[in-house]
Amino acid sequence: MKVTRIGFYGIRNIGAGLVQTVVNKGLSAVVFENNSDIYHSALSIIEKNVDSEIEHWGLTSKDKKVMFSKIEHIDKFSDFAKYDIDIIVESVEEELSKKIEVATRIMSELNMNIPIILTSQTNMLKSIVDDMEGAKRTVNIHPVPSVPIYKIVELTRSLNTSEATMEIVRYFFEKLDIKPVEIEDGCGIVGPRILISTVLEACDMMRDSNIQPSDFDLIMKRGLKMYKGPLTMADEIGLDNIKIWIEELSKKDSSVYKVPQIIIDLIGKGHTGIKAGKGFLKYK
Repeated sequence: MKVTRIGFYGIRNIGAGLVQTVVNKGLSAVVFENNSDIYHSALSIIEKNVDSEIEHWGLTSKDKKVMFSKIEHIDKFSDFAKYDIDIIVESVEEELSKKIEVATRIMSELNMNIPIILTSQTNMLKSIVDDMEGAKRTVNIHPVPSVPIYKIVELTRSLNTSEATMEIVRYFFEKLDIKPVEIEDGCGIVGPRILISTVLEACDMMRDSNIQPSDFDLIMKRGLKMYKGPLTMADEIGLDNIKIWIEELSKKDSSVYKVPQIIIDLIGKGHTGIKAGKGFLKYK
């Protein structure tokens, strides 16, 4: 089974972290992203993550050079035809209409019989690809933790997803040293729903009791032995992305999911998280 070159339709949302993971394991990534600013912003995120690994002796400067040499950028979707890609990963905005648009385009225009991996955190796979001809080649994933180095991935299949597709996808994650946890298709998979619920509770507590974001994260890490504070994780994902996740989940249950005013205010000030140097918390 050959899985050596991965195509990416977009590098938004979890795309940067997944591209980093792919090239870190020696695979090649071909990225279609027609927004130059977003592409270079994603590369900057990857570079910061890799530099941090170098600083802590996890990687070397030579490793970094090799990793970046394995990332190729294309401006046109049709250019995928020039590459022998084995899997294509969608990584665009977390909006149902956009996910459907991209899935439809991949299935209709990419003349390759390869697995399609979608990355929707809040929508059911069924709602994206139901009745599409290429549904048998499609799965949905969410890596945990979200950024930047993945250890576990939540993996869902539709009723139409073939076992042959699942075998290739499982092999792909095995090559990445990632454990796939297969769960049933549902509205928002485990990690995103739990994270969003915790962030919403944190926002309520900050509003009602004036607890500081750093103190909230400290309690969650030391008291509940979390690997990383939920507000820090939200900052890493980007508060603009968190806002979109909440909005998508609110379409399923508006009584539970509503964007807190504190997130609206932070985004309005340009404080979208680590990429901006400030979100719930401040960063160097």
